[in-house]
Amino acid sequence: MAHFKGSYRVSVFVPEEAFEAFLQAISPAIPSFLGHYDHVCWWSEKGIEQFRKIDGDGHIVRAACRRVSFSMPVDDDLLDMLIQKHILPVHPWEEPVILVAREDIFLNT
Repeated sequence: MAHFKGSYRVSVFVPEEAFEAFLQAISPAIPSFLGHYDHVCWWSEKGIEQFRKIDGDGHIVRAACRRVSFSMPVDDDLLDMLIQKHILPVHPWEEPVILVAREDIFLNT
């Protein structure tokens, strides 16, 4: 019988030049909770991030980036720890984009 397990899907936009270092830093910290696998994450091919600093010179910046995503158990304390200790310290942006969505993962057990 199929079962579903609640999870958080965490997605972070990372500049292309920082992608490998970010992946190496975050991958070991991703909790294993989906059977016999760890370091489970996904990333998109190159995309473009656009932003403009509100109190800056008005210049719009476009930067090549990737979206890195991983799933984890629904645990707010664990989520906060991952963001504070493993994402923010290695992310090069002043205010990184971190998206968190509640999802159910299909478990074929």
